[in-house]
Amino acid sequence: TFGYRWLDEHVSTDGRLRGTWSGSDGAAGRMTATAGLHNLPADLRPAIVATFGHTFVRADLGQIEPRVLAAVSGDPALARAAAEDDMYAPVAAQLGCDRPTAKVAVLAAMYGQTSGTAGAALADLDRAYPVAMAYLRAAEQAGLRGTDLRTYGGRLLRLSGAAPAPGAERPIGHGRFARNAVVQGAAAELFKAWAATVRAGLPEGAEVVLCLHDELLLQVPEAAADDAAHLLRDALQGTARWWAAGSQVRFVAEVSTGPSWAGAH
Repeated sequence: TFGYRWLDEHVSTDGRLRGTWSGSDGAAGRMTATAGLHNLPADLRPAIVATFGHTFVRADLGQIEPRVLAAVSGDPALARAAAEDDMYAPVAAQLGCDRPTAKVAVLAAMYGQTSGTAGAALADLDRAYPVAMAYLRAAEQAGLRGTDLRTYGGRLLRLSGAAPAPGAERPIGHGRFARNAVVQGAAAELFKAWAATVRAGLPEGAEVVLCLHDELLLQVPEAAADDAAHLLRDALQGTARWWAAGSQVRFVAEVSTGPSWAGAH
């Protein structure tokens, strides 16, 4: 996939890799790109280097999906957990399990998994975070009924074509899709609002060079690296104040600096 043909087709004579970006990938609304920009293997990251005199400043949103779930569902207990740097730690304490199990359980709840270790923890999630779980179940039922939904930001999730024919079994996959889409879609909206805020405040000579899932990669003049790092954090807090107003949910980002994409991890 990332061999000589890929180099010939997508890497220009100036050594730059460029892809065409789309602001919305299907119902989830995530940003996506061509030329392999969204699935570059880790082995290629050292080859992504900053222009001479510049450096990369990288920011990766931490535990964005459960934090978004806390905000969009209005669950006060989950919002309290999101006040921590690692929100899975208080969730684990609340569920009476270890952190890895708590993480799997929360992610499984958003993806509709009901079997295995995650399934066994769902009952505990229902008791600990009833508002968030009810929000997810309501979305799932809408998917099963074929009822259109809207994301937290108001974007339409068209599910009306998913209603089962009379006498047919309900399409379980549509319920799981809807359960996840209300979280993924909202997370995509928050990410793009954050990215736009960062772009508007970039220091002179700096630019956004990559958006990957929940990660922003900036190329900035070396002297502006600290300012860019502060911008990434401040823009996230400023965006969250209006995007999740009143929720008390805390959003965090891991920020690092380095001469290459690999070096900024």
